Amino acid sequence: MNLKGQILRILKVFMPALLAFAIGLAAISQPVAADSEDRWDKLSTAFVLGLAGGAELQTLTQRDKAGQWEFFKTMAATLALSQGLKAVIHKQRPDGSSNDSFPSAHTALAFAAASYFDIRFGQKNKNVAPLLYSAAALTAFGRIKAKKHYFVDVAAGALLGAAMGHAFTSANSGVNIYPTGDGAGINFATKF
Repeated sequence: MNLKGQILRILKVFMPALLAFAIGLAAISQPVAADSEDRWDKLSTAFVLGLAGGAELQTLTQRDKAGQWEFFKTMAATLALSQGLKAVIHKQRPDGSSNDSFPSAHTALAFAAASYFDIRFGQKNKNVAPLLYSAAALTAFGRIKAKKHYFVDVAAGALLGAAMGHAFTSANSGVNIYPTGDGAGINFATKF
């Protein structure tokens, strides 16, 4: 096995621990107990980036092309819907900075990434899902503490993100069922 193959094999084995470490590192880079709204804003952004980056990294290390497309659709739909709702609803933020409070896109993207990872890879990484959803929940909490959102904004964002994760993601079982123009197709893949 070449060096690249060995590195990918190691990453596959240790990905859940690396993901948890990355999220923890993001958390300690900005003190959780901080009273500063700016620090909570940065912390919640770090969690979104950590969750999305970890889900993407897991997908890439698994060489999961179908998962790559599902992750893209999940995140793109989440972002489009959250931004579309913001443009239509015009709810003022608690800090008065703008009129795009509802729903929380940070929270929506965090729950979308956590849901994607849980659905796609959760059967093989059962211990990671609680960490991911905890990080997503901390993102929501951080948005409230940063005075960027009200509770209803983050609750709607969490529901939106989780819904998009469930709408676009299938379990990585090696069997994929997909719609076609006049019915459905099935694909089975395995590695030897």
